[in-house]
Amino acid sequence: MQTITGLRLKRDRRGVSNIIVVVLSLVIIIAITSNVVLWSYQMNQLDWEKIKEVVKISNSTRIIAYSPWFVVQGEYTVKDGSHVNGSYEDTQVANDGRWETFEEGEETPNYRLGVNGTFIIDVSPYLSWSVSTVEIQLRYRASDAGEKWYLKAYDWTAETYSDSGFNSTTGHTPTREWDNYAVNLTDQWRSYVQDDGTMRVEFCDEGNDAARTTVDIDFLGVRIVASGTRFTFKNEGALTSHLVSLWINNSTNHQRYDINVIVNSGETLNYTRADISLPSGQYTVKVVTERGNTAVYSGS
Repeated sequence: MQTITGLRLKRDRRGVSNIIVVVLSLVIIIAITSNVVLWSYQMNQLDWEKIKEVVKISNSTRIIAYSPWFVVQGEYTVKDGSHVNGSYEDTQVANDGRWETFEEGEETPNYRLGVNGTFIIDVSPYLSWSVSTVEIQLRYRASDAGEKWYLKAYDWTAETYSDSGFNSTTGHTPTREWDNYAVNLTDQWRSYVQDDGTMRVEFCDEGNDAARTTVDIDFLGVRIVASGTRFTFKNEGALTSHLVSLWINNSTNHQRYDINVIVNSGETLNYTRADISLPSGQYTVKVVTERGNTAVYSGS
C-alpha cells in the first residue's frame, strides 16, 4: 500500500513539474512574441514617419555675416594719461548708462592720452578664407572738439600699434556729445589678429595740444565680418522635421556642419550661418534629418 502511494506522489510531482514548465514556456513565448510585435510596430511607425517626411532646400545665398561683439576682458592700460573713474566692465555694453572715464596727462602744454586693451576673438567657427575683415567699434565722448582721435591695433609682425591698411586712417573729430567711431582692418586683418584670436586695440589722441581733454568710453568692441550663407529649407511633408547635419561639397572639399533646426510641416524657414561660406564654382548642399532623410541643392 505504501509503495502504491509513493508511486502516485511521484506521478503527481511529475505532473506539477510538467505544468510549471508548460506555463513558464508560455510566458516566455508570450514575452518574445510581444517584443517582436512591439518592435515590428515601432519599425513600421519609423518607416511610416520617414516616408511622410519631405524636406527640400530651395535656395542658398551668399551674405555678409557678422560675429558677436568681443569686448575687453581686463582693465585697460593707460598711456600718457590717467584713469578717472569707472571700470573696463562699463565699456562692454553700449547705451547702458555706464562708462569709463580717462583724462589726458598733466604735462602742459603737451597733453596726451592713450589707452589700450586686449581682446580675444573666437575664431574657431570661421575658416580663415571666409573672413573678410575685422571691425573695431567705439562709442565715446570727449570734452574737447579741437583734436582728432584714432583707433589702432597691434601689428604682431611689426611689433607696434598701427593703422596701416585700415579702411580709414584719418582719425575722428569728436563733437563733445556721444560719438560713434568705427574702422575695419580690410584684408590686412591677419597682421593684427593672432591665430588664437588675440587682438590688442589702442585708442589715442592726435598728438600734443594745449587743452587737457577728458574722455568717456561707453563701448569698445571688435567683431569678425565674414562671408556667410543663408539657406532656405522647406518642409513639404506632414510631420515636423529635425535637421541635424549639413554638408557643403564641391570637387575638392567635403565639409560637414552640425545643425539643430526644427522645420514645421508646411513651413519655409531661412537659416543663416556666419561660419559657413559657399565655395566658388559648382557646389552642392546636403541636409540630413534626424529620421535619416536627405535633401540636396546644387548651386554655383
